[in-house]
Amino acid sequence: MRMRLHPVLLPFFLFLIGTGGIAMYALLFVSLLFHEAGHLAATRLVGMRVRSCTIMPYGGELIIPDRQLAPKRDRLIVALGGPIATAFLLLLVSVIPFPGQDDMIFIQQALLLLNLLPILPLDGGQALCALLEKEENRYRIRSFFLLHSIFLLLVGSMLLASFLPQSLPYLLLSAFLLFQNISAFRFRKYGRAYEQLKKHGKNISEKNE
Repeated sequence: MRMRLHPVLLPFFLFLIGTGGIAMYALLFVSLLFHEAGHLAATRLVGMRVRSCTIMPYGGELIIPDRQLAPKRDRLIVALGGPIATAFLLLLVSVIPFPGQDDMIFIQQALLLLNLLPILPLDGGQALCALLEKEENRYRIRSFFLLHSIFLLLVGSMLLASFLPQSLPYLLLSAFLLFQNISAFRFRKYGRAYEQLKKHGKNISEKNE
């Protein structure tokens, strides 16, 4: 498995460094790694293979081959693995006093709140998709959630733009998520065709065995 940092993290970390938030930078980075460790532990639990892990400002992005073809229960467990890890870390840092405790608590609360929003590709959106999807409506539900996410992020970006420059890191994050959803919506038909082809090939293999 390959791990890397997404370039979009750079402006967030530069902002923290520029405002004297070196300690916050370190706490944020550790928190993101811990959050992603929760997802990785969940993939091991359900037997999913992870090709790569990219650390994002909101957590991470796992590349899991044929993820959408996995059972609903497995996808739900993987989606909730990160928030559960963050909630555990929040509980831990709340009861153990240490320098920077207040900042660490704030970061966990912010990560937890952000990731549970019902927006793709955040964990809350992934979990809702897994819960609502059925074999016959999987693509319709996912397309609906992509449009839903695009709308909410457009509204959020416009609201954040009215609070510049203080809201710059959040506006960049919102714009990044918006771009991700627009790209996913544009290429959804290709993803659907690939999944159907993969499923068809699997069925043929099972019949030949």
